[in-house]
Amino acid sequence: MSVTIIIFSFIFIWLSHQSLAQMTEEEYYAEKEKLSLQKNKLKSKIKTQQAKIDTLQNHIPELEQKLITQYRELYVLKYGDEIGQRIASKRIWKEMTDEMVRDGWGEPDRVEKNVEPWGTFTQWNYGDVTFFFKDGKLTDWEGEEEKISN
Repeated sequence: MSVTIIIFSFIFIWLSHQSLAQMTEEEYYAEKEKLSLQKNKLKSKIKTQQAKIDTLQNHIPELEQKLITQYRELYVLKYGDEIGQRIASKRIWKEMTDEMVRDGWGEPDRVEKNVEPWGTFTQWNYGDVTFFFKDGKLTDWEGEEEKISN
């Protein structure tokens, strides 16, 4: 939005400058006053929009908490109370399904998959944390210990 306003202002000033050379002094001051009023209106609109932005930003923590609660309730319905609570808390344990990990941790940043005659091996990377799966079941993990709670 700011870039658009700057470009519009530049074009408007340039066009105004082109026509200023042909204006009388009286027309010049009238145009200057008109532009000053437009500028003040735009400043007022910017303040109003900034107030709206601030109000919306103040709602973010409340909405994030509601989202966490809704996911927790969803996982409890989907997996039962104990497992649903664990998944919602991002806890991990061996033999989790890949779907459980995805539910708790979201989509991985990167996935590597190897299909061998003795099984399908998959690695899911979440930043510095890597989960290892065999045939869709979590077998191991490594990474920043403070990010993993089991």
